[in-house]
Amino acid sequence: MGPLTTVLRLPLYISLWVFAAIVLILTSVRLNYTLHLPKGDPLNNGVDFFDPIVAHLLACSLLALGTIPFVMQWVPQLITSAASANLFELASLSVIWLLWLVGCVVSTSIWPNLSFCFQFAPCRILTAMMAFAWLGWVALVGLIVIAVLTAVKKARPSRAPLMVEWAARPGYYPRPSGGGGSGRPSANRYMVPV
Repeated sequence: MGPLTTVLRLPLYISLWVFAAIVLILTSVRLNYTLHLPKGDPLNNGVDFFDPIVAHLLACSLLALGTIPFVMQWVPQLITSAASANLFELASLSVIWLLWLVGCVVSTSIWPNLSFCFQFAPCRILTAMMAFAWLGWVALVGLIVIAVLTAVKKARPSRAPLMVEWAARPGYYPRPSGGGGSGRPSANRYMVPV
């Protein structure tokens, strides 16, 4: 992994960890509030409830916090191949990205504008929860871009030609037809005989 990738990757993972921890705290506070509403609270007429999307964001933050040590290889390695480790990172980031995106979009569609109740702490908690959820999603986008670039770089050496000969093997090049052929490959050496 190149130094530029490492310089970008580590701060993004640290920021994702911080955002996921903050989302975990804020969703826990929100769930605690809605599951233990005080008597006379105007929210839901004082009847306890919970928002499923808040539980979803809680699960997403736990999943992100649990995956980061494996991806950053802070836990003993289970995967020995560099390509497999990169594939594991890309797959886990993609799953977390999708789950996190669903949580952000649904929560934003439920509470698009909470400015009317900003004087109350529960509204401020919801606003902060959505803001940090979107920031975590942005960090995930950056990490996926870096993981894709790393996978592409691992697939092709830096001095390799732009066109990769996937199917061509030595000895499978077509021989020139007609008389007087020297036995060397033809000019179109990338074609495999059919």
